[in-house]
Amino acid sequence: MSLSSLRRFAFAAVCLIPLPAWAAGGSAVLQTHDPDGNEIVVQLEFSDPQHLRLSSQAYPQAYLLMLGQNSYNVMQFGNFPLVIDTDDMIAQMGQGQMPPTPAPTDDIRELIALTPTGEKETVAGVAGERYRLRYVDGAQQQREEVVVASRDALLHNLSLSLYQLGTRMAKSAGIQPPAGSERLARELDSKGLGLLRFGDRLRVLKVDRTAPAAARFELPAPPGEGSLPSLPGFGLE
Repeated sequence: MSLSSLRRFAFAAVCLIPLPAWAAGGSAVLQTHDPDGNEIVVQLEFSDPQHLRLSSQAYPQAYLLMLGQNSYNVMQFGNFPLVIDTDDMIAQMGQGQMPPTPAPTDDIRELIALTPTGEKETVAGVAGERYRLRYVDGAQQQREEVVVASRDALLHNLSLSLYQLGTRMAKSAGIQPPAGSERLARELDSKGLGLLRFGDRLRVLKVDRTAPAAARFELPAPPGEGSLPSLPGFGLE
């Protein structure tokens, strides 16, 4: 996997959508887009507020772990696992390499309204309600998007963990989340909502209410120090 591919996976995974009673754990598969606009399918697993794992079939040799206040990129080089602190990885990339559009909601500069339409929509077997989202984007243009949300505890909890991780990574990269995006997060959280669909930017494909095994949240090796490796045959750039 090239470093540029790892960058795309990392930011697509941790900055999907800022959503905010914890369930016993579970997982969800989401279809979204990476910062370069490429479609990507991401799996999110959590056991409690302190343990979150993000992975993608597009990058089977890498995944992300959030363990309490720390997050790690885990990569597999043959039989050798490499664990890198996410903050260290971002620092090595440099702010100039951070994607300009890391999240589907990064263009929500000002939230105007989130209004229920009264229409129902079922996504991935979960009943939800359609909402009309109106906002001002980065070009100061008013936009409108249809989102589908549900008062489903599992989706709400997964979203909250993901938002915490994405916010922490964004701040490490020197990126301040837009005020409108943060306000949308607070409003969804106050209503106990989790997203099922956000226009054509994000869609939940599958929900599994089985708690993942504890081993899914264990680091395979101690976090490494120093520079990202340059190993023959692995294409790290």
